Amino acid sequence: MRFPNDTAFHLRMAALVIGSLFLEHLARTRLSNWSSPQIGIVTFVLGLAWVALFAFHHGKAMQDRVRVLEDRIDRLTQRVDAGEDEQRARRALPPMRRTT
Repeated sequence: MRFPNDTAFHLRMAALVIGSLFLEHLARTRLSNWSSPQIGIVTFVLGLAWVALFAFHHGKAMQDRVRVLEDRIDRLTQRVDAGEDEQRARRALPPMRRTT
């Protein structure tokens, strides 16, 4: 499912990645004592778990929001249908009387 702000998010993340690559290169060439930090497997797995939990939470929240909006649409459709039926009944000709 695409979200309305996908493009802006991906552009920001791409800018951050490119910026971090540029800063890493500058730090390596300009700072003599600079060494990139080493990321261990546990830290990497915890980071991935954090991202996965955030994505799950965001997806669940969006699913709940869609469910609520679908319910609102159903109720509004029923109200509109009832209003149209009422309007049709008011505009209808009165029943014909039999004269015998």
